[in-house]
Amino acid sequence: MNLHRVTGPCWLGCRREHVGVRWFGPVRTAAGDGDMFACDDCLSEVERMVSEQLARRDGADLVARSTIGRTYL
Repeated sequence: MNLHRVTGPCWLGCRREHVGVRWFGPVRTAAGDGDMFACDDCLSEVERMVSEQLARRDGADLVARSTIGRTYL
């Protein structure tokens, strides 16, 4: 992720204007491609959500691997 901060609108949840934002990634729409920017607060929320998703996915993967090869009656 590009760590260079600029002043502009946050494109994520808070939608604040004239705040410090960082490049979040490319976005593709029917109209074309563009750059997406987000403030630190919104980026932190996205990082938290991704961490939770990874933990759930990793937990489900561990359960699946622990039952492979077991025979249940």
